[in-house]
Amino acid sequence: MHDPIAQESPDSDGAMHLRTHFLRRLAHDIASPTGVTLTVLEELATADRPRPELFAMARRSLKRLIRLSEHLALVAELENGTVEPELAATDLRALTKQALDDALSIDGRKDVVATCSLPGSPLVTAADPRLLLVVFREVIGNGLRLATSRVEVSVESTGKVVSIRVEDDGPGFSDDARESLGERFVRRSSQRGLGLSLSMGIQLVRTHGGTLSIETSRLPPGRRGTRGAAVVISLPSTSNDVTPAGDSA
Repeated sequence: MHDPIAQESPDSDGAMHLRTHFLRRLAHDIASPTGVTLTVLEELATADRPRPELFAMARRSLKRLIRLSEHLALVAELENGTVEPELAATDLRALTKQALDDALSIDGRKDVVATCSLPGSPLVTAADPRLLLVVFREVIGNGLRLATSRVEVSVESTGKVVSIRVEDDGPGFSDDARESLGERFVRRSSQRGLGLSLSMGIQLVRTHGGTLSIETSRLPPGRRGTRGAAVVISLPSTSNDVTPAGDSA
């Protein structure tokens, strides 16, 4: 089995650097929400009245920890080649809306406006909704974390292909980041986290016969004057006559 952290020999300086860098990021991503949750619990223990805003902070922090554990488990499965999508007729319109709601509950910000443009009828494909939800949620979450003021999510159908497009007005991707897009732990400029989302997303989308690509955002430049990124997920569609999983016949 090859090393999920580095492709080099475990004794090489490059592999050691990547391993150390990864562990530092992992420690930070665990410590940050854990620290917030602990602080909230201590505040609630001495509060003399209900504090719903503190409960909201704790809930968000715990969701971040759960997300991190899900990501690490999925990466392990991908490295071992044990990810097998359980395909079902899936409405990508509804899945995108759910992903946006989930992402907003964790990464939503008061200074960033998120809009969503969805078609009026279902857009169905054979997919594993659990796996695609992870991809959609993380792509949208990255946009929310990095945007300066705006994120736009849209779903479009062009013949036999459904495209989910997530645009932001953040820092965009450097040329180096674009070239290493499929590699583990590569992050956008100023991006927080372990850099797992896009590499994991590319692999999961490929298991569905689709592609994940990066373009320059069509949104106006953000407050920092930069053109953001557009992440485009393209998936094959099936007949809209197929009933999505969970819907009545």
